[in-house]
Amino acid sequence: MTETATKYRPLTIKRGILAIVVMYISQLIAGIIVSYGFKMISSTREIPLEILGLTSALLSGVLILTFFWWDIRRSSKLFYSEIGLQTSTIKKREGLFLVLTVLVSTHVLAWVYRSQILPIFGQEGIVGGGSKMFSFVQTNGGTVEMSGFLILALLVGPLMEEVVFRGYLQSSLAKKMPVWVAILISSIVFTIGHSPMVLWPMYFMYSVTWGWILIRTGALKWAILIHVLSNLFYTVVGFTGWEILA
Repeated sequence: MTETATKYRPLTIKRGILAIVVMYISQLIAGIIVSYGFKMISSTREIPLEILGLTSALLSGVLILTFFWWDIRRSSKLFYSEIGLQTSTIKKREGLFLVLTVLVSTHVLAWVYRSQILPIFGQEGIVGGGSKMFSFVQTNGGTVEMSGFLILALLVGPLMEEVVFRGYLQSSLAKKMPVWVAILISSIVFTIGHSPMVLWPMYFMYSVTWGWILIRTGALKWAILIHVLSNLFYTVVGFTGWEILA
């Protein structure tokens, strides 16, 4: 048998689901380590939940990315293409135009949902967990805390979520069912991991469009890019103080 044949482990639905399990187990482990770590280091004062959450999210993100880096490295190049680690099927200029067009359109729809629809039901001013964390760090944290948040929001978070939800889960489902079903299922799983529930329609919309971008371009890098840009947009919004956080 050739080296490629011995190393090739195809992307299956079981492997896609396992990716989700590994992600949540890593988050649980990171949460326990951070909680006990802070308790041992600073037993005399209480650490804010937002700082615990930020530190835990960073640690879990690093653990998850390390695991999948190892899993990808031990697989053959045939597996790379299965999860979208390949050259885009469209030109770079077309990819950038697609990403920017989708980015603007989805954020306009998100603004309409938050600013026009939610107030009808008495839910104005609702912000997501990430925005709440940013607000706390901006008000109560220092350079270290803000740097940690930016690394999480603009690098670790988008990279980890796109590899897991789009690269592994969606791509594995798409091998056994229609693409649109794979996008919907992976987007539902992605959405229920975010809060608050009242913003689930927004998160679902983002996930569906990012999943579609992966299918349209064939390259995971474009889904990662639009996720990074989306988080960057809300980070800029946070720094400027605009009332359109999500």
